[in-house]
Amino acid sequence: MSESPKPKQRHAEQVLTEEFLLARSKILDLAATIDRLQRADGQVESLEKQELLEQGIKILLDDQGEKAKRVQLLMSRQYNPQWREHYGLH
Repeated sequence: MSESPKPKQRHAEQVLTEEFLLARSKILDLAATIDRLQRADGQVESLEKQELLEQGIKILLDDQGEKAKRVQLLMSRQYNPQWREHYGLH
């Protein structure tokens, strides 16, 4: 069985052109969520979720790579080898 050829690497300008509007939309959505949170009455009971958002934004702004992987790991639960028992799926 022969290996499929790897897709050609896109130029950075092409990536930006093709994905700009989607990225812009996601940034606007995040900004609107933060605005709603700041305008809302009361205080956040648990700061954990708010801190996760802030840490995720810091990852987006730093100069390190693998941003999607790092944000995914930040926002994910730690693996529990007993997950079946935890959720009653013996």
